[in-house]
Amino acid sequence: MELKDILTIVGLSITFAGLINVILYQLIFLPKFNKTFKKFEFELKQKDLINQEQWKHKRDACFNALNIADALLSNYKYPNVKDGEIKPGKISTEEVRKCFNDLACSCREATVIDLLKKIMFESVSPDIIVDLRNAVRIELDFGNQEFDKDRDRAFVGKVGADPDLKK
Repeated sequence: MELKDILTIVGLSITFAGLINVILYQLIFLPKFNKTFKKFEFELKQKDLINQEQWKHKRDACFNALNIADALLSNYKYPNVKDGEIKPGKISTEEVRKCFNDLACSCREATVIDLLKKIMFESVSPDIIVDLRNAVRIELDFGNQEFDKDRDRAFVGKVGADPDLKK
């Protein structure tokens, strides 16, 4: 066999291999792979969007629970607190019901809703707000350590700059 024949066979082999590569890889395999990859990527984005929306719903429910607890705690009478030292907050039954439903449907653990029930139905001191705040921090993955440990000044009764109190 001459060099010319060998080069022709090698050239034809490379050309044939290139054609097979184009047909199998570029026209068959790659489009299927890209389609599968894009579908997988879309599903991941959808799951991420759903998780983000669920977390926002849980965050809103937990912060609403804190506001409800503040309003409830501000309307109770405490043995060591004189009348007028705590400005009463306002909350409606409908708001509380909605909050309970939102918490029950969005939280992983029952701690936040259990503490809110305790505030509503048991005799508690205002410093229980510290426990509720820490439960919310844990539920929202903001950390599992107590952030505010000051139980003596945990609940804000009123502030002197409140325009409602200046009247």
